[in-house]
Amino acid sequence: MSGNNRGTAVLKTGYAFNRAFPLLTRKKVETSFELRNFKKSDETALAAVINETWGLKSSPKNAELALRFGYAYLYYNLAYSSFRVVAEYNGFASGIVCAGRRNEKLPNLGYLAKAISYALPLFFCREFRSQIAAWKKFFKVTAANEANMAKEYKGRLYLLLTNPSCRGIGMGKKMLSSAEEYFILNGMDRFYLHTDTECNFRFYDSVGYKKVFGSVVGSGPNPWEIYLYANK
Repeated sequence: MSGNNRGTAVLKTGYAFNRAFPLLTRKKVETSFELRNFKKSDETALAAVINETWGLKSSPKNAELALRFGYAYLYYNLAYSSFRVVAEYNGFASGIVCAGRRNEKLPNLGYLAKAISYALPLFFCREFRSQIAAWKKFFKVTAANEANMAKEYKGRLYLLLTNPSCRGIGMGKKMLSSAEEYFILNGMDRFYLHTDTECNFRFYDSVGYKKVFGSVVGSGPNPWEIYLYANK
């Protein structure tokens, strides 16, 4: 990655987190966060953020398998991305953005192998069968939406994730801006992303992205909705 992938945003007001419980405890202080390249030592913190986002932190009885889901999802997105930037906040990896060219044919095989190795035990765990079934539906819906996207959308934002406790301090917008710069520098002025009602999808409305497709998965009073947003 070029030097443009790195930057520091200093906040006059923000939140710092207790080192023992970074997801749970906060006190208001003057602080900063830094954007930098992904490191292997970030994986556990980011996997925990993934589990926090999708409500897996306490639901599975086997915490190790729950964390494996976070690892697998993280490395899957890393494998298909060529832009991988982490937001470090008070010494913790508290967010990540992954972006790349649409339909990248040659994923990073090292990251892909890690994703597979972490995911395999989940297929034999009864507790995760419903989660795996849900994600199969997610990938089916997103593949159908991608097939209907115009060819001029050459870029894809694979993952934009922040620690839920860090929202409201500009971290998500800073990471998104860094990805937008990456797309422009690499000739991909039009790009898209997938999100859903389990995530903070209204963030993309707030930055002016447009909702192109919306699909409802399941039934009941609060069905799972999957969206495809585009920057233009």
